Order: sequence, then C-alpha cells, then structure tokens
Amino acid sequence: MDRHFDEELQNVKRKIVDMAAMVEESITKSLDALKNKDLKMADEIQELDHKTDRLEITIEDMCIELIARHQPVGRDLRFLIGTIKMNNDLERMGDHSVNIADCIKYVIEAPAIGQVMNIWAMAKIVKEMVRESVQSFIDNDAARAQKVCERDSIVDGLRNETIRTLLTHMLEEPEKIESAIQYMLVAKNLERIADLSTNICEDVIYIAQARVIKHHAENEKS
Repeated sequence: MDRHFDEELQNVKRKIVDMAAMVEESITKSLDALKNKDLKMADEIQELDHKTDRLEITIEDMCIELIARHQPVGRDLRFLIGTIKMNNDLERMGDHSVNIADCIKYVIEAPAIGQVMNIWAMAKIVKEMVRESVQSFIDNDAARAQKVCERDSIVDGLRNETIRTLLTHMLEEPEKIESAIQYMLVAKNLERIADLSTNICEDVIYIAQARVIKHHAENEKS
C-alpha cells in the first residue's frame, strides 16, 4: 500500500511539472510576441491557457482524492497541500501571460514608444525565478527556494523604475499614453508572476522543512 501511495505521489509530481512547463512556455511566448509584435503567437497563448486550466482541475482532483483515501500525515500531507497551492499559483501565472499577450494588439495600433529596457530586464529575472522555483520543487531544495524569494525585491524595484520612465513618456509625449499604459500593464503582470514564483518557493520550504516563512511568520513567533 505504501509503495502504491508513493507511486501516486510521484504521478502528481509529474503532472505539476508538466503544468509548470506549459506555463513557462506561455510566459516565454507572450514576451517574445510582445517584443516582435506578433499577434499570431499571441493567439497561441490562449490555447495554452485552456490546456493549463484543464490540467489544474485534474491535479487538484488527484490531490484531494489522495488526501481522502490515504489520510496522509507529516511530509506527505505537506506535499499534497503544497502541490494544491502551487497548482493554483501556476494557473494564475498562465493568466498573467495571457494578460501580457492581450496588450500586444494595443501596442501595435498605438504610436510606438521608445524602448523601455527595464521591461526586458524584469522579464529575464522573472523567467529565471519561475524556472528556479519549479526546480526547487522538483529537487525539494529549500535553499534554492530561499534564493528565489530574495530576488522578488529586485523585480519590485525594476517595476517602479519602469513606471517612472513610462510616466515621463506620458508627460512629454501625450500621443503615446496608450502605449505607455500597455507597458505599465506588462510590468504589473511580470511583477505578479514574480510574486507567484515566491509563493511557490515558500511552499517548497514548507514541504521540505515544515517552516512557514510567508508574511514573516517565523519572525512573529520569535
């Protein structure tokens, strides 16, 4: 029975890794489509999102069924609870990549704005955070997860710089307000993806070490 349960847990892990791969693909495609102003590629992201939504439901059902049938405790229970939360965070990342893709048609139609370099610096770090958060889950690596959490403030700083730059564009070139607004939305969605990567890493630390670090819970206990 224990061996069968372990196999079922590994199957859940494989499914969540598959979902993470789809979400990473969606984020990468949305950013590539934005950079190249490619509406055809942007349309592909919607189909990826539908697949992600369906897989989210499958994974959640699998976790709930395993909890109900086996009534796990300790690390196994933490793994299933953490997987349910990670599953939801990944689905939301997919939604944010759709939001980025939705900006593209407006960027194409509006007057072009100068390159906002911080957007692409943000994008690079956010993609790394997503990849590292998933890898920390695969390897059950709390130390790796902690490093990802520490990068969230860098993304926040880049978002703030991006917004300041775009506000300057809006003041100096009012005809480019629409473009500036769209890039602000892109920056906000990237920042939210980084937040969700941090959520996943907090769950990895909880699974691996039974430590709750979100909302500075450890500091409040001490």
